[in-house]
Amino acid sequence: MQTRKLNPLEFHETRINPQRVEAGEPVLDFWEYVAAIPPEDFAFADCRAGNVTHVYRMEDKYEHVLINSQYQGVAMVIVVDLQSQSIYGHMLLDLNPAGTKEPEA
Repeated sequence: MQTRKLNPLEFHETRINPQRVEAGEPVLDFWEYVAAIPPEDFAFADCRAGNVTHVYRMEDKYEHVLINSQYQGVAMVIVVDLQSQSIYGHMLLDLNPAGTKEPEA
């Protein structure tokens, strides 16, 4: 399966008026895509537990599905293109303040 690692600009362009999704089913099964993400794209994060606690809808264009890692504030984000019903790409999101020491691997 083909995967696409988004750069920060590409990711930012998918953030359009984020609204948290409180309930419902995923619009598509993204776990096969997650399994195909190259290990280096996860860097120091371990998202193998598959804990999804946050999903954000970006109007009717995208959904951001956050798969938590073992570190608070770090998640692999799967960006779903709602119009084409496909995966647009992924990015490891680190919400910790700039200059925060990266956790030991």
